[in-house]
Amino acid sequence: MKIRGAKLVIVFLALAGFPLVTQATSVTPPEFVQLVQESDYVVLALVKSVTAENKAPPGRRPVIYSHVELDVKQVVAGEPPSPLVLKVLGGKLGDQEMHISGTPKFTVGEEAIFFVQGNGTQIYPLVRMMHGLYPVLHDPATGKEFVARSNGEPMSDVAEVQQPMHGARRVAAGEPGQATASALSPEEFITRIRATAKEIRGREK
Repeated sequence: MKIRGAKLVIVFLALAGFPLVTQATSVTPPEFVQLVQESDYVVLALVKSVTAENKAPPGRRPVIYSHVELDVKQVVAGEPPSPLVLKVLGGKLGDQEMHISGTPKFTVGEEAIFFVQGNGTQIYPLVRMMHGLYPVLHDPATGKEFVARSNGEPMSDVAEVQQPMHGARRVAAGEPGQATASALSPEEFITRIRATAKEIRGREK
């Protein structure tokens, strides 16, 4: 299973007295056009549920997979299936936990824009892994709804998609609204996605 722009290195962690497999990742950030072009479909959705299970690939030891059910609020591009359930390598099952280093964890109730690619065939079914998820957040100081990168960093321009991903950056309660004053609203981001998808379709005809 391959992810475009990603180099995966297997490492081992000891947890609860036994080794678990995780993934350290090096991912090339896409340009915004690539982000849209590489997506099978794009949706604005809420994480409805996250269910983990142990699964053994042929000839290999069991590993943890999570089924992330999405409540689709808006189809932005493409034709997603219904219901939409993402199959993700990793998750928590009892006292066992497996996680792909650098990728965001799915939280029930989280609203985000998902750029889905290879669901069911890739270990992480989002374009360029952490670069395919854009949470919809609220600035507690201004009440503004805005789009962030998967690390919580407010995004003011689609060109920022191709910037390297830094550590987690969440807007704190009581923090001045300067960090989000110029951030894109979900509507603005969706408009740019749809316009770019239309341009791509026009070139492919």
